[in-house]
Amino acid sequence: MTKTKFKVAVAVNKQMADSIFTSEDIEFLSGFADINPMSDLPEVVTPEFLEKIISNADACITSWGTPTFTEDMLTNAKKLRLVSHAAGSIHNLIPPGYWDTGRRITNNAPVIAEDVAQTVLAFALNSLKGIWMYAKSTRDGEWKDGESSLFIPRRLDNLTVGIVGGSHAGKETIKVLKPFNCKFLLHDPYTSPIEAAELGVRLTGLDDLMATSDIISLHAPGIEACRHMINAKNLPLMKDGALFINTARGTLVDEAALVKELETGRIFACLDVTDPEPPPPDHPFRRLDNVILTPHISGGLAESVRKSLGCNAIRKVYDYLYRGILAHEVRPEMMNYMA
Repeated sequence: MTKTKFKVAVAVNKQMADSIFTSEDIEFLSGFADINPMSDLPEVVTPEFLEKIISNADACITSWGTPTFTEDMLTNAKKLRLVSHAAGSIHNLIPPGYWDTGRRITNNAPVIAEDVAQTVLAFALNSLKGIWMYAKSTRDGEWKDGESSLFIPRRLDNLTVGIVGGSHAGKETIKVLKPFNCKFLLHDPYTSPIEAAELGVRLTGLDDLMATSDIISLHAPGIEACRHMINAKNLPLMKDGALFINTARGTLVDEAALVKELETGRIFACLDVTDPEPPPPDHPFRRLDNVILTPHISGGLAESVRKSLGCNAIRKVYDYLYRGILAHEVRPEMMNYMA
């Protein structure tokens, strides 16, 4: 181990630290860097706490619950060179001026994408087989067999899957569903024909995807350009019995239009995200029989995934500070198509 020791700020709350770091992770981090004491981590990371611990730090580890960096914080943190985000999206983590400072930033989107893809697979299999309804009717004391399903149960094999957004999660979802011989449509203006061929998908317009897919899975970024890309114009194009899955961002969907389509009873939806989160107690998403609503858990549900987020964030700090290399770097030009 090199004798040089950098200073690394761990800007996560106590509960998050316990969730994403192992004792071995902290031992490794403490071995190559001076860090703020883990025992002093607060229940809530305040802007004041963040500003204090980064003031003399060379790098900073962040995650869910870390407040947004401000321009003043960055001005005062003159040594800070790297933010290693032990989570996915950084849209609400850094200010626009971050890119002008020469600092670097990396995230763990590829790791989270694996969990998102497996959640999509779980949603698809349980929905197509009608498991949700069978479980509910049986729990209610009934034994209705096939009568409990809102739709005729189907196999996933050979269905057409429409992927909206060729992000890490979108690509991982394609990978997870490929063994079922699904046919894939992809709507993503940034994916080249060469990359589409490598993925084994056909690039298409959004309307065509909405009209021809048996399953539609959203993986586009929650940026203003994508706001309500799913709306009253294209939702009615969906096939009867189609499955709509959103594990990306609630802002992608005009929810009033989606509710209107769901109330016809002709489609089914699995929604892990909404706008806002959580939806009001009386929201139709909470009562409609053809909606499965979960509390934004698709990207970090498995303990193994959470632990790998912390380990990867530490490893990236080490590799950058001591080896000059940086994996999964986020650059400013990527913000227009990243979640």
